[in-house]
Amino acid sequence: MKPVSGASDTERSSARKDEGHDGEPAEVHYPPLVRNLILRAMCGVYLVAFLSFYVQAEGLYSNSGILPASRVLANGTIQEQFNLLRLAPLLGLDSFSMVDLFCLAGSVIAFLGLVFSDLCRLQSFIAMWTFYFSLVQISQSFRQQSDELLLEAGFLCILLAPSKLSDPRSPIEDLALLLMKWLLFRFVFASGSVKLASGCPLWWDLTGLKRHFETMPLPTSYSWYTYQQPDGLHRLSTIYVYLSELVCSWLFFAPNQKVRMFAMWWQVFLHLNIIGSGNYGFLSLIVLTLLLTLVDDRELVRTQVKKEPRKEDKRGALTVKVISISMVIGTWLMFGVGYKNGELAFKLLFNRSQYLNMMQMMLRAAPLLVLSLMVQKFLKIVNKQAGVKTVADGIRKLSENWQLFLPTVAAFAVLFTSIVPHLQLTQSTAISSSILTKPYQGLHNLFVVNQYGQHLIKMRPKRLEIILEYSDELTGPWHEYGFQYKPWSQGGSMPYAWVYFPRFDFKFYDASVSKPHNQKWLYPLVQRLLQNEPTVVKLLDEDNVPSRPPKFIRASLYHFSYTSWFDGNSTTFWTRERVNDYFPAYTLADGFLETKLNDIGIPATASTPEAMNLPLKLLMDGVRNFLGIFEGSLLVLGVLMAAFVMILTQRRN
Repeated sequence: MKPVSGASDTERSSARKDEGHDGEPAEVHYPPLVRNLILRAMCGVYLVAFLSFYVQAEGLYSNSGILPASRVLANGTIQEQFNLLRLAPLLGLDSFSMVDLFCLAGSVIAFLGLVFSDLCRLQSFIAMWTFYFSLVQISQSFRQQSDELLLEAGFLCILLAPSKLSDPRSPIEDLALLLMKWLLFRFVFASGSVKLASGCPLWWDLTGLKRHFETMPLPTSYSWYTYQQPDGLHRLSTIYVYLSELVCSWLFFAPNQKVRMFAMWWQVFLHLNIIGSGNYGFLSLIVLTLLLTLVDDRELVRTQVKKEPRKEDKRGALTVKVISISMVIGTWLMFGVGYKNGELAFKLLFNRSQYLNMMQMMLRAAPLLVLSLMVQKFLKIVNKQAGVKTVADGIRKLSENWQLFLPTVAAFAVLFTSIVPHLQLTQSTAISSSILTKPYQGLHNLFVVNQYGQHLIKMRPKRLEIILEYSDELTGPWHEYGFQYKPWSQGGSMPYAWVYFPRFDFKFYDASVSKPHNQKWLYPLVQRLLQNEPTVVKLLDEDNVPSRPPKFIRASLYHFSYTSWFDGNSTTFWTRERVNDYFPAYTLADGFLETKLNDIGIPATASTPEAMNLPLKLLMDGVRNFLGIFEGSLLVLGVLMAAFVMILTQRRN
């Protein structure tokens, strides 16, 4: 295994010289390989996020789009009115051209940071976080969990990143890495704990994962093939997910490197399957990046030189074996695994009350564990202050060094406020005191601290899909709009978006179980489609849209089900059955849509603002016209491939 951001030969030699014959001394200085690797990987995640936002931004947020950015910037909250996109007039641009500028600037900074490790600096991460935060503020109904997770992880990268890679290691680095590990734990543990805590019968009878493959937002063909597996294997896979999220997550804090590496590869396998089975964009990329916090610099240095196994390695290997055996035995005891009538049989030997009691204990224990580790690392920082004789003296000197003191205060502020969403996973552990809830709300408004796992509380029993239909007559015939990634026809494929995130298609998943009047973005969508607005039409499958504006558009709700491997129709993924109307036929003639758009502050007819900075405006338009010829997933994969080719070329040279 070679680290992407390698150390120099001198650094590796220096690290080796500090080692004794019988093992490592108490204090060994290693090059910050893990830090550099995390920062470089985060640049890759930012690159995917900025490009994904850019591809669909014109149809979603331009003045002719579904939810124009100018609407938020003009009428938003106080927080949104401080958005840097409001500086557009100073550059002679309209709001959407500024969105394009932020996407492209963020992409360039991220690309350079990914290719050239020397550019993974504090300034770069401040710029990328600021740009993406401004974009998320205007994302409105199309904001997703991955946006919030990226901003929280990105803020921690600001604490982690040095001004220059040649700078000495900052004492705050250990605190930042621990907070990243805590974020990883919170996300993984929340994803698992809410499943059984909700009391959803599908999670309790171990069929939740099979149902998930059919009802996930944007499934792929891998989901269909996985769905066809025997029920016993699906139940066993569901138990694997529970172990991954409820048990394996605690190993993130293990003191032994071998144990943490065991946890890391366990999670890598899980998230590679998540990437293959569903188009979740860059969500799993963030998790995979956070998993790098489980690796030690020492371990990466040791891969450069063959060494005899140490006692610590042998103890770790033995511990991993004990943990593995314990998991197998625990699974057999807790889930009543057996064999009946030629199939695997299961019977949960605990009830919801017992599970909630155990979960409450774990919820309370986790912050105490992390706090104790934070205090240890803080005292280490204090003791490293020059001329320190007592802790009080060290704290005083620390407070005088504002470059170290302010990040330390920020780190502890993030830790204490993050306890609030962590304990909100159950009502009995939720914090009501305003001492923590108010600061949490403030940081949550900045997406610095967020809550995760709530979308997994209840599994959907069936898949409902919204199908848009158009016609020139109320009596028909009605034709269907096609979608790029969302299931919409029986004969349609389920394409891979890979790490590209199609947030337009994703939003229909939320809307399908909600009433139309709760999804206000649908009204401007229909208005733009009735006008055959090109920027919005590009969000759809352009092979299945009308060539001229239709007179009527309606939506139907369909129940989609997977076909069976054994029904002789394995080339078709779906069967579908119409359930009812989702919303009635709308037309421009009666003025209903125009009234709805006025109510939510969107002009019924798009206007094109004049740009004072014509050269910059033409540059933004030219770049969009050029990149617009590439489909979203191909654009993202192409740019990533170019970055990796440049990295390999550097290493070869």
